[in-house]
Amino acid sequence: MNHTTSPSAELLIATGCVHCPVVLGELSDQLKKGKIASLKITNIAVDNQRAAELNVRSVPWFSLSADTSFMIFSGSYSPKEIQQWLSTSQDKNGMQEYIENSLSNGQLATVLQAIQLAPETFSTVIAMLEDEDTSMEVRIGLDALVESLSATDILKNHAAAFKKIAATNNLRLQIDALHYLALTGNSEHKAFLQEYMNHDDQQVKEAAAEALETLNNLTE
Repeated sequence: MNHTTSPSAELLIATGCVHCPVVLGELSDQLKKGKIASLKITNIAVDNQRAAELNVRSVPWFSLSADTSFMIFSGSYSPKEIQQWLSTSQDKNGMQEYIENSLSNGQLATVLQAIQLAPETFSTVIAMLEDEDTSMEVRIGLDALVESLSATDILKNHAAAFKKIAATNNLRLQIDALHYLALTGNSEHKAFLQEYMNHDDQQVKEAAAEALETLNNLTE
């Protein structure tokens, strides 16, 4: 991700695309106004290499990269919506707002792609998982997101955070964290999970047993 005051943007369009001119026009306008630091544009009808690299199958597709966020958008967006997301991308809580909005609108694949392209943004997911006030609706989406990242380096690199959550006094968070730790697919964490087999709470014991089973299946 870039580290400038204004975000950078990348846009994929195609000749004949109905919605592309609106997005192209607005992003270009924001570039002229200095609201965007840079804008990379690719017409995939002419050069499909970038679309293949990003696994993009429909346009318009664009990304906004700011200091603490990386957001991906696909489909039709109005100038007003683009302006709002440009502003949000620069807010310290912008990535969280983006994730919550996308998951609530059934755009799991979009969030997944954003995190895969900018793994450092997964720290926002960790913060949301740690927050006891995160709604159940959002948690369901986060669960699906973490499941989709099963056995990836992204999860493996955040194992310490899952262990920290597992050590909290919140039963629900503990149970979730044990499952997430198992999804790292790293057998080094078996001993940690086994410790929770001796936990005072029966639900935590059961969660630890299930987590060990999941981990064993991933490492077979």
